[in-house]
Amino acid sequence: MSVRSAVNGFFFEPVPLGRVAAMRFLAGLYVWIEWWAYMPFIFGHRFVPGELYQPLFVGRVLPLPTPDYWIVTGTLVVMLAAAVPMMLGYRPKLFGWILFVAYFEWMVIANSYGKVDHASFGFMTLLLVLCLMPSHAKWGDRVHLSERAGWGFKLVQIAVVLTYFLSAWAKFRYGGFDWANSGVFTWAIIRRGTVFSEWMLDFPWMLHAAQWGMIAFELLTPVVLFVYKWKRVQYAIVAFFYCFHVAVFVGIGISFLPHLVAMACFLPLERIDPKAIARRLKDRRRGGDATTREPEPQFEA
Repeated sequence: MSVRSAVNGFFFEPVPLGRVAAMRFLAGLYVWIEWWAYMPFIFGHRFVPGELYQPLFVGRVLPLPTPDYWIVTGTLVVMLAAAVPMMLGYRPKLFGWILFVAYFEWMVIANSYGKVDHASFGFMTLLLVLCLMPSHAKWGDRVHLSERAGWGFKLVQIAVVLTYFLSAWAKFRYGGFDWANSGVFTWAIIRRGTVFSEWMLDFPWMLHAAQWGMIAFELLTPVVLFVYKWKRVQYAIVAFFYCFHVAVFVGIGISFLPHLVAMACFLPLERIDPKAIARRLKDRRRGGDATTREPEPQFEA
């Protein structure tokens, strides 16, 4: 196999269009959940004085206006309104672009007051590539494959992995080995621990080992990209990623929800067909009703 064919096989691995429809729905659903359940503080910025606004670099380059009541509220309304038709597959490119632009402004508003989150990097990449996906994607479509969809989802997968990998790089950049040898996990549990994690405070060696394990985990995450030919192995690694985030949420209440939505593009969501599921449930209910009737006589030849 030539280098060119190997690179094309990696970046343009065909993906069923059913996965595109599923990811559009998940992305739109998350947008509706985020503003009131995951990051409600963003909407609260409509009351924050403009003097506290410290725009990100991109907000200074464009430049974007200083958020006020109407800008924050209008951005949210446009974002929610565009998410519905996109997630339902109605003119998904048009409304996808509107959603991406509105969500981009939403993230600038969220991260321009002193704290910058990295959990939404993969999700923003997902919103962008969904604008470039075929419009005719339908739930449960495993027949029609698209290299363009494969290329787009590969970019999202790379963004997901970079969220981990660059996190480890940032730890070394700003803290060096002192981060791994510090008491950062102890501080996190004291600050926002739960009954599932507070017991670890009695075992400092375990927290020290977990910090080194965290760095090793983040540095090794690119492996999931290069096992794409062995789907069961890739799915197992992605399942480990999800279990890791469940443990973090249970332990200290941090969920990384947008990151988890973006990471779903690794999974074979094209196998999900709501219409087929509803049909099977309906047939099963009819079958259950039929079992209550007297059995019809069976004749043998």
